[in-house]
Amino acid sequence: MKKVLHYKTNFLNKSETFIQRLTENHQNYTAAAFCYRKKELAGSIPVFESPKKGFESIKNSAAFHANLPLPFYRKIVSEQKPNIIHAHFGYDAYKMVKIARAENIPLVTSFYGSDVSRLPSELFWEKRYNKLAESGAYFIAASDFMKHQLTELGFPQEKIGTVRFGLHPEEFSFESKKPNQNNIMMVGRLVEKKGFEYAIRAVAQLKNHGFEPDVNIYGDGPLMNGLKQLASDLNLDDQIHFHGFLPNNKISLAHQKHSILLAPSVTASDGDMEGLPNTILEAMASGTVVVATKHAAIPEAIHHKETGFLAKESNINELSGILIQIFQGRFDLEQIRKKARITIEQQYTIKKMVSDTEQIYDRFV
Repeated sequence: MKKVLHYKTNFLNKSETFIQRLTENHQNYTAAAFCYRKKELAGSIPVFESPKKGFESIKNSAAFHANLPLPFYRKIVSEQKPNIIHAHFGYDAYKMVKIARAENIPLVTSFYGSDVSRLPSELFWEKRYNKLAESGAYFIAASDFMKHQLTELGFPQEKIGTVRFGLHPEEFSFESKKPNQNNIMMVGRLVEKKGFEYAIRAVAQLKNHGFEPDVNIYGDGPLMNGLKQLASDLNLDDQIHFHGFLPNNKISLAHQKHSILLAPSVTASDGDMEGLPNTILEAMASGTVVVATKHAAIPEAIHHKETGFLAKESNINELSGILIQIFQGRFDLEQIRKKARITIEQQYTIKKMVSDTEQIYDRFV
């Protein structure tokens, strides 16, 4: 069987389920991976990790910190002889350019968000991306919005395709949902682009209109203390609860206890943007009504008042206004939930994601 060798420096961080779902579900390719650090979400495929002891460790560590191709990487690629190298995130794909060229193996790169929105403005990365654009066999965008961003960065349009994230819809309980609950959940790293500050301020406005839903925030990150302080300053300690990071199976269970996912993403001050947050797709599959923002690729999945709700970025009044109308019963939430689930079943399945990706591989094998 044909072989694909996946590459990411850290394989995989615990938030990167969107990559694991691809690597674990190949149909026509045997999958393995190689990395500098093997992490929590490595999964069940073979993963080759750079040595951490002895002279080999010193040699590879020196190359890693100099941003040069690791001798270990060359060794694994030479031994495994894959038909395709699939690198994840643009900043890691650049590390594969020389190796893929030397071994005459097509390099496919998937982009996901910050590697398209923020990284290109940093020192040296315009030149590096020019090399990647010239040498890479193909570039996969997670959304049509991101495909346009890549084109704007100079990647050849004929070498860019969109492959949307995928879920196993059957893994997400839909019928057990209780849409009359007014509980709100938020999920994600506590970083600026998630926009949680605006959500907390919107909840404060809800309180002024007589609505006091429980709000549960699942995630960790550098803004944790600041967001807790904001909630306290707004007298929301009894309503807003911070739970830290939870694994995906527990987030799935949490959906059964909430009627709304609040996902108020914004463009961060350094230009960082989302792709399409996986948490939104999981909510749509679970029957949790999504209230999000007109940010990046979110409108490709959320159509206002059809599969969820959209407000302008950073607009506290719009966010709170939508929530107030939901609590007042002004929308047919059952129809919105059903349309959101159908969207997932038709456009965002793992089967489709894997098929679309392997069809790209087949162009070069």
